[in-house]
Amino acid sequence: MNASELLGKIKELPNKPVDVPTPPAIELVAMVVRWGRHLKQWKAATLADFARVSLSTVERVERAEKVSVEALDRIAQALGHEPGAFTTPRLPIGPDKAAEHLVERYGHLEPVAVSPMKTHKAIRDAAKCDAYLIHRPGVPDTYDDDIANLGEWLDLASFILSDLDEEPLSSGRGRRQLYNDILTAVSELERRGLTVLSGVMAAPQPGMPDWKVAIVSVTPRLTDPGAPKRRHVMVDRRAVAVTPGWLTDD
Repeated sequence: MNASELLGKIKELPNKPVDVPTPPAIELVAMVVRWGRHLKQWKAATLADFARVSLSTVERVERAEKVSVEALDRIAQALGHEPGAFTTPRLPIGPDKAAEHLVERYGHLEPVAVSPMKTHKAIRDAAKCDAYLIHRPGVPDTYDDDIANLGEWLDLASFILSDLDEEPLSSGRGRRQLYNDILTAVSELERRGLTVLSGVMAAPQPGMPDWKVAIVSVTPRLTDPGAPKRRHVMVDRRAVAVTPGWLTDD
């Protein structure tokens, strides 16, 4: 069942009593699972492995077919929801409120192309931006010092490059060493179980149409196993409408 067919099924659902708690309809669960998986850019097999269920179970959920409560709970947690998110009875909130929640959660997101932060070009592209955002959903506080260290290195690179014209990377041994030091900081984060991706987001500001923000995505491989192959991250546009400097987006 594709997304259009799911939406058709959802529109055909009968109205639920507003005063009787009921579990979410399986069609709604199917849409949320499909949407959440695509936002993470996970294959169905990746979700299945991480949720510790079979691939056929994920496929059945996304076709709006019934599976066990235990399987739904495992899939919910793999996608970052609380246990029972897909199974606990609750009072209906109505279509208008549901639409408002969707807009609040997803309406401000913008896809930004990213790739592993493993090259001198990736460092230079980030350093030439006007501001920086470290996107670190689900990263524990124990990594704060390492992430701050990477931010300080990139701040230094930005300062050094701010007044320089573009030059071949081979022209300056000092800059090559700086880039290597930054890549060492990235490697340390990866050694500790994190994935580091980077990209550039166009974020025009009033009076500054060429404003660009470097996006540095840091995620734990333990809870986001598909991140190393990710090609886009979803960034909240509201988080980049600020003054120059380092930002954080937890």
